Amino acid sequence: MKLWKCATFSIVALTLAGCAQKKPVAKVYPPLIIADAIPLVSSTKRSIGVTVNFENIADADYSYARFKLTAYNSAGNSVKPKKGVRESAYVRLAGPIAPGQSKISTWKNTWANKDIQCISLDEVELIFNDGSVETVKDGRIINKVAGPRCL
Repeated sequence: MKLWKCATFSIVALTLAGCAQKKPVAKVYPPLIIADAIPLVSSTKRSIGVTVNFENIADADYSYARFKLTAYNSAGNSVKPKKGVRESAYVRLAGPIAPGQSKISTWKNTWANKDIQCISLDEVELIFNDGSVETVKDGRIINKVAGPRCL
């Protein structure tokens, strides 16, 4: 009887082990490098724009990169952009942007408030040539140049 129980247990264990599937390994993407997202005062000093220094460190070309930017005034309050009702401004950079390529882009008249002290780069939406989309945020956005940061 003892031998029968051991044999049955072994068969069940081997059957279950054979049915177990390996989980797919998650692909780890490199960080997106952003050198700066700095306020740009217009020549009339009535509005604020933004300059973004961007570098593609992926292995594929980007067709577009869309940046979500939030501006803050000296009191630490977010400032709404000139267009739309959202708290953040969305600006887009057209490609193709090849691996290793850097681009500096400027958008003028993004905010009507002259009291903008810093601009937070909250996320970047990357659209690849094959149509796939990836949203990059948090620890995958790295600032290379030290400068005024939103806290």
